[in-house]
Amino acid sequence: MKTIVEKKAKKITIDPEFVKKILQPYTEDACYLKKAVFEYDKKHSEYPIVKGEFEIKESCYIDDTGHFNAVEFNICFNQLGYTYLGYCIKEGLIPGLEGFSNNDCNDFFEKQLSHFLIANIQSSYKRPINSNKFYGEIGIKSIIRKANCTFIVIPCNYYDDDEGRSFGEVTLAILHP
Repeated sequence: MKTIVEKKAKKITIDPEFVKKILQPYTEDACYLKKAVFEYDKKHSEYPIVKGEFEIKESCYIDDTGHFNAVEFNICFNQLGYTYLGYCIKEGLIPGLEGFSNNDCNDFFEKQLSHFLIANIQSSYKRPINSNKFYGEIGIKSIIRKANCTFIVIPCNYYDDDEGRSFGEVTLAILHP
């Protein structure tokens, strides 16, 4: 199994073509993730994080509310979460998900929608986030493997260049391939 430390890299911009393939199930107007950077700092966590840049020019489901909201929290989590897990699976970085691993990530792309399920999602909003340009960050808090499923608790937060802030946590259930 590879590790980020073995690659001697602390920040890796995820290939935009890989992100584009991750976002393929989304309609064009719902592709909010514009860039993703994978980071690893062993001092703070045994798991890497991914930071994303987002832009919502126009909501895919409602007239402009003027701020980031719960539906967009979920959509942005999905996009950044799929990118994070897809990259980790591609690189063999998360123990317990090796069953998805292969050099071209075909298993992941085939099962992206059917095997990755949100079991619980919580979000809170401290200050309104400008949805025209904002950032998100997710990592892994814990991984629990059960018979046919792996549960991953993922803290996430979103923020803008001003003081907009939103925090949350998602429990993801990943069905074994």
